[in-house]
Amino acid sequence: PALHAQDAHEIVSLYEGSSVRYDDPIGFEELAFAVSESAVKNVEGNLRRLFCRAPEGRSPLEIIRNYEKAVEDRGGTILFLSRDPKSIEIDGVKFTDLFGQHRMDRGLSTSHYTHTSFPGEVTEYLAGKFRTDEKDVYLLVAAGKGAWAASEDKHTFYELVILEAEPMEMGMVTAAMLGEGLSVQGRVAIYGIHFDTGQSDIREESAEALKAIAEFINANQTDQYLVVGHTDNTGDFDMNIRLSSDRARAVVDKLVSEYGVAAEQLKPFGIGPASPVLSNATEEGRAKNRRVEIVRL
Repeated sequence: PALHAQDAHEIVSLYEGSSVRYDDPIGFEELAFAVSESAVKNVEGNLRRLFCRAPEGRSPLEIIRNYEKAVEDRGGTILFLSRDPKSIEIDGVKFTDLFGQHRMDRGLSTSHYTHTSFPGEVTEYLAGKFRTDEKDVYLLVAAGKGAWAASEDKHTFYELVILEAEPMEMGMVTAAMLGEGLSVQGRVAIYGIHFDTGQSDIREESAEALKAIAEFINANQTDQYLVVGHTDNTGDFDMNIRLSSDRARAVVDKLVSEYGVAAEQLKPFGIGPASPVLSNATEEGRAKNRRVEIVRL
C-alpha cells in the first residue's frame, strides 16, 4: 500500500523499491491542478513534491493503479485519471505547465534533465483526495519513462505532489464555497451561524452566512438539502438532540421566511453530539463540533 507513514513522507509513501531523486518541501502555497480535461481546482495548503524512480520493470500504469487503490482504500475519492495528460490544455495552459507549478528550478544540466523535462514525458496522471483525522489531503501523481540516458529509459519515474489542506471552515460563507464543498463532499460545515448557549434563536451576526446559503439554494431550485444541527457533548444527550433539531428548524424557518428559499427544498434534522469532527476534550474541538451542516440529498 502507498498511503502509510514511512520515511519519504508521513502521509504518502513511495511505491515499494523506489528511490527519491528530489524531495522538496515547498511550504504553504495555492496549487491549481487538473480535475478533468477542461477544469482546474485551486486549493491552498502545505505543499510537498517528491520526484522518484520506480524499480526496473514497473510501468507508469502500474504506479498509477497502485496509488489509485491506496486512495480508495483510505476512503478517498479519485478526482481525475488520464491516460494522455500531455494532450490536456485548459484555458490556454498546458498540462506540463500546470503540473510543474512550484517546482524547484535545478537548471538544464544533464544530471537533472529527467526531472526538468519530466512533465513532458508523462503518460499517466491521477488526482485524488482523502482525509486524515485532521485535514484533507490532495494527491497528484504523474508517471512516465525516463528521458536522458539508456539506464534511465529502463525505469519509470513518477512525481508525487502532496497538498495538505486545512478543513473547509465556513466562518465567512460564500455561495461559491458552498457549491465547491457540496460538489466534492456532498456536505458543508457552516460556522457562521451563531446561537446563544443552550438556545435556538439565531443571532444577528449570522445574516451574511444565511444570505450566502439562500443565494446558493435559490440558484439550484431543483435540488433538496438537509439542514443538520450538531452540538458538542456538553450536557444531557437527549437535550442536545432536541437543541440541534430546534436549531436546524430555526435555520430552515429563517431561510424560508426572510430569504425567499422554497420550503420544499429544505428538511431540518438534528443529531446532537453524534457526529463530531474533533475530540470534545478541548475547547477547540467543542467549537468545531458546534455547527450547522448543509447536505445535498
